[in-house]
Amino acid sequence: MRRPLIICAFMARRERRFIAMKAGLIGLAAAAAVLAAPMAPAAPAFGAIAATPTSSTVSVDGKPIAFDSYNINDYNYFKIRDVAFALNGGAKRFAIAWDAVGNAMTLTPGAAYAPTGEEMASKGSEKKTAALSTQAVRLVENMDKIPISAYNIDGYNYFKLRDLGAVLDLGVGWDGGKNAISIDSSKGYVESQAVDALDKAIAEAIIAGFGDLHGGGDFPLQSHITLKVATDGSVTTAYATALYQVYNKKGGKLEQGVGVSTSVAITLEKDGAGKYKLIEFWIPEVGDRYIPSIQKKFPKDLWDLSYSQYFGSTLRADVLKQASNIKL
Repeated sequence: MRRPLIICAFMARRERRFIAMKAGLIGLAAAAAVLAAPMAPAAPAFGAIAATPTSSTVSVDGKPIAFDSYNINDYNYFKIRDVAFALNGGAKRFAIAWDAVGNAMTLTPGAAYAPTGEEMASKGSEKKTAALSTQAVRLVENMDKIPISAYNIDGYNYFKLRDLGAVLDLGVGWDGGKNAISIDSSKGYVESQAVDALDKAIAEAIIAGFGDLHGGGDFPLQSHITLKVATDGSVTTAYATALYQVYNKKGGKLEQGVGVSTSVAITLEKDGAGKYKLIEFWIPEVGDRYIPSIQKKFPKDLWDLSYSQYFGSTLRADVLKQASNIKL
């Protein structure tokens, strides 16, 4: 994950080497997607696994709150109605509508949440059985299903907290020393993530790669969310969803230029000093070659995320915030 990185076009260009660069391009997408939640009890789907009550403390905007949450496969899953209840009244509030006939829920960011009285129930201390849910989750005014996994526990759907943060543009933090999870409605998801040398190298590769294809303008900006990292010795490949947006100075004002939103695969090699060198910058082909090219390049568990503009609203919000901080 990453925080904002701004690189001006008038800075000296770094030497870049791209072994494989596709000429295709996905136009800037305006789709926003949001996460889902349990409404009425839903029948478990298949593949039961163990769910252990979350041992971490959880705070929302600095206040400790006891959530009905579980750890599944080393990730923390929360009941979405509890998250909506905890955020109600704030800037990141969202409403939930349930369609029993279509077995689907629709989220409306910015709208007030209507409590049902079942929120914030105690999870107890015993392990539970979780099964993948078949419910569809959609964003208001967008009928596309959000490609996320939810687990059904005792008739309620639970979602990975980081997925919720990414789609709702909600700050999600982790303090390993204190075993503490934080939810921060004053921050966006991307800006709440830690930045390390690898993340910085990914951001620089996005700026350089799309800049070579489409020009850097006066202020090329980028935002990305890393979906998965694969490492083999000194070589690392990061699979991410990215937004590249150019801004230009015109008549004393900031004017939006070319923008690109697509999946990327960035391969880097780490030297003995811990610095990363770009080996490959890859983007999918366009048109009817888009899906086959993703399937050939990306791990199978990322295909659904790569086909959609699942993270679109979060990436756009991050870039817009960067642009607002540019001094002309």
